[in-house]
Amino acid sequence: MIKMLQLNTFIMKINSRLSATPILSLLTILTLTFTSCKKDNSVNEPVVYGDASLKVVNTVQGSLAQDFFQNDTKISTTPVAYGEATGYLTIKAGNSTISYKNTGSTTVNATAGLGLNTNDSFTVFYVSNANGSGGIIGFLDDTVAPATGKAKVRFVNIGAALTNTINVNITGGAALATGLQYTRSSVYSTIDVNTGLTATVLGSTTPISIPGVTFQTGKIYTVWFDAASSTSLNYHVIQQN
Repeated sequence: MIKMLQLNTFIMKINSRLSATPILSLLTILTLTFTSCKKDNSVNEPVVYGDASLKVVNTVQGSLAQDFFQNDTKISTTPVAYGEATGYLTIKAGNSTISYKNTGSTTVNATAGLGLNTNDSFTVFYVSNANGSGGIIGFLDDTVAPATGKAKVRFVNIGAALTNTINVNITGGAALATGLQYTRSSVYSTIDVNTGLTATVLGSTTPISIPGVTFQTGKIYTVWFDAASSTSLNYHVIQQN
């Protein structure tokens, strides 16, 4: 059986120094359409989906705690306040609609379409667009643990108020992310444990430091940034495993 994957949105090719295009767009809905066919041109067989794993994050400063829904089913077990992330929640794979709502409310703050394969692991972020409206972005997660003595880390820019992109370096050393744009993720980098990092808004002379004790052996991390001001950062760390 041959499986063909069609995406109705453009996904940018990346390398280790370019940021990854978000899989959920703030302005468009990503739909993944899966078609199964036999080489003998017989009738297509339906695709049966299992479960996927989803981590839910609230990045909107000043927001109420959020409930998270897949279609009409509430998936989050406790409200997600600003700066918080859930553990991995089990959802149905395939195509669905996801949304964030103020806890206990029926009003939708942000919604998007999502398509996942069975056993995918994914992180979604409730974000504030530049115009103040709510949005959702999301990225597939790397779940392969690094070797002993190493950690993996990626970076996500959610600073709508920032006036420029973000650079992240090993403190006193190599660049890990350069020119990271709003709503974009870097690729994962493997670093030595207890390695300190420095993040700066391009053109600013006010860096922030992420202490080396943050990164422990065999662990995978997402570090997301929002704005302390138009030229400086807050950072938040999510441990994936």
